Amino acid sequence: MKHRFHMSAATISLVASSLFASTQVHAQATDAPAQAQQPAADDSGLGEIIVTAQKREQRLNDVGVSVSVASSTQLQSAGVVDATGLGAIVPGFTASTSVFGPPVFSLRGVNFNSFQASAPPTVSSYVDEAAIPYPVMGQALFLDVERVEVLKGPQGTLFGQNATGGSINVIAAKPTSHLSAGFRVDVNHWGETNAEGFVSGPLSDTLRARVAVQTTQFGGWQHGYYLNDQKNGDQNKVAGRLLLDWTPTDRLKISVNLNAAKDRSEQQQAQAFLIQPVNPAAASAQPFLQYQNHLPTNARQADFDTGYDTRADNYTYQGVLRADYDVTDQLTFTSITNYLKTRFRSPHDQDGTAVPMQPATAKADIKSINQEVRLAGNYKDIGLNFVLGASYGKDDITEGVANAYTGYTGFPPNSPAEWRYDLTQRAAAVFGSVDYEVIKGVTLTAGARYTETKQTINGCTFDKGGTPGIRGVSQAIVGAINPALAAAYVSGGCITIDDGGPAPTFLPIYADGQQKEHNVAWRGAINYKVNHDILLYGSVSRGFKAGTFPVIVNLFNSVIQPVKQEKLTSYEVGAKLTLFDNHVQLNASAFHYDYVNKQFFSFLPVLQGALVTATLVNIPKSTVDGADIDITAQFGGLRLNGGATYIKTKVKNYVGFDFAGRPLDFSGKEFNYAPPWSANLDAEYKFETSGDLTPFVGGTMTYRAKTYADLGENPDFVMPAYTLFDARLGVESIHGWRISIYGRNLTNKYYWNSVASSGDGAVRFTGEPRTFGANFSYRF
Repeated sequence: MKHRFHMSAATISLVASSLFASTQVHAQATDAPAQAQQPAADDSGLGEIIVTAQKREQRLNDVGVSVSVASSTQLQSAGVVDATGLGAIVPGFTASTSVFGPPVFSLRGVNFNSFQASAPPTVSSYVDEAAIPYPVMGQALFLDVERVEVLKGPQGTLFGQNATGGSINVIAAKPTSHLSAGFRVDVNHWGETNAEGFVSGPLSDTLRARVAVQTTQFGGWQHGYYLNDQKNGDQNKVAGRLLLDWTPTDRLKISVNLNAAKDRSEQQQAQAFLIQPVNPAAASAQPFLQYQNHLPTNARQADFDTGYDTRADNYTYQGVLRADYDVTDQLTFTSITNYLKTRFRSPHDQDGTAVPMQPATAKADIKSINQEVRLAGNYKDIGLNFVLGASYGKDDITEGVANAYTGYTGFPPNSPAEWRYDLTQRAAAVFGSVDYEVIKGVTLTAGARYTETKQTINGCTFDKGGTPGIRGVSQAIVGAINPALAAAYVSGGCITIDDGGPAPTFLPIYADGQQKEHNVAWRGAINYKVNHDILLYGSVSRGFKAGTFPVIVNLFNSVIQPVKQEKLTSYEVGAKLTLFDNHVQLNASAFHYDYVNKQFFSFLPVLQGALVTATLVNIPKSTVDGADIDITAQFGGLRLNGGATYIKTKVKNYVGFDFAGRPLDFSGKEFNYAPPWSANLDAEYKFETSGDLTPFVGGTMTYRAKTYADLGENPDFVMPAYTLFDARLGVESIHGWRISIYGRNLTNKYYWNSVASSGDGAVRFTGEPRTFGANFSYRF
């Protein structure tokens, strides 16, 4: 497969070169007379690409960090409406769906494969530098954006912990100094309709405002295929944002960002593909076994319990207050106060069949507050930039899952349960970073962040009725030790067993734990500006991902223990080249990661090996080696954006356990959700005309090599390689409107982005099938 990809990459390069050559030849040979009679096409190149990767505006070519940048137009063309779609335009980035709904982001193979909504991520998210602590809180993240910057590699010095893989920074479109408005509408052949609009302008000489709204409706593309013919997937999302910029003086600017989002969409349901009863004796008469001969064969097929309500009930409210005060012409004081509140309810029929087995609803309520203050200095005359600051954040979380366990063979029939935990995550930090141009063209960077963290947990797995119900499992376990203990496990009560410590009571017990840790993230770098168009850089950086507690169905208190924080040390070199008179931007980097205490969802024996339960563990050492390359080119009407990422991930010496409690050697295995090769290419050509209209044609290719959804390279969890092709055709007007038709996944490739264990087997979440649609936008 790797050999075929190399050939494919060479072919892509040849095609791109041919496009460049044919465009130039065609312009010279056939269009020269016409060009003499009309204005020449705008061929000024790419222009300046501005990013805020280091919390100040800089040219992309001046930033010694690997950054992928996408404008709002690029996002719209690729159909990217939230962070889960960024893989269509960012090589090395993948987004998967966990079995209970929360997304898992992976960048350069660095991720945390957990279905917890409260799991600290390895890829952080920000909107205008205000943190989105958990991916489930990003419902309105991509509303009315100016651009998106994806920073690769540890970003802990400036962006804090939980950015070991990188950071997604969304820059919202800002209020304007003049009245402006616009809207866009996108409709596909499933009926899904996405509409967005904004109004922006001044309210007074010192106050500007921008209001944006967005909704997504309809569009169910899944359907039952074996035991029922239910449709699923209709969207019902609404989001809105109010931005206010107030400049009462020349030195003070106060910004307010208020946004809200609600989601009542039907959640995508998983496909059953592996029927493997935990208790074969109990499954012998189960009707779900007939699915062994009736597995799905395309992306649309998905069975779930008849009448099952798959609609989410999610909302997020966010309020951000920011003040920037210019103390002097060189010093700026910034304060960012950020508050979020999220409700998350995600129903999933975990078994992927229409036989009542294991329907569940994941629940999370999260309140988060974060305060950051910093002082930034910009002394251009001596080549010095610095930032000094402090931050404090606290998250209060209630999380759990209500699971019916109607027919799961590992428990007695009809054993409803709910695990519910109250958690807190707290972090306090001080940080600083300085850039100093030691000699002309050579800049040194040094930065560090000291962080203290504390996590707490309190909760239990509860019996929710049934006869004998899930409490019967706890009763049987403790009854084998002392029959008198069984009476303590009652309907509706806590059924987690006190099996830990030197003197376990084997009575019901609430988890009640805490963990305190501290860390120092740091970064050192050297940037060599050969000239205005060439930057060479090298960096060494270290980042951390916070520890956490497992939030899972658990009958044994001994495994409700925190995992320690992760530590990732990165060594990276790179180059950024502006070529051919600013018509080509080429960026390349190579990196090596040393990974310590990688967090991993796995299994542990309990009761001296008599039973096995799921929990979180740390893998002592792992490594990642790789390289990135991306290119943006503009020649006349042709624009190309493309890139590729290669990674080699490896677990060092580590022996864990499989689901049966047998030792399993993970040594030498690759990470989950870490395709060795990934690549993207987008091309668009705008035809030169003499009128007001400009026709265009474009296309996109996305490639992902084979990877696995779990560590250990279990063949049941393989995710085969795939290549997707999209195309678009349209016209835009100098009067502000643009219309296009498109096709996505044109070859109707059957692929999946996630595989998960699911009680008596395993399930897959597929990518969307071939989709056709049209969109229209207009800006006043």
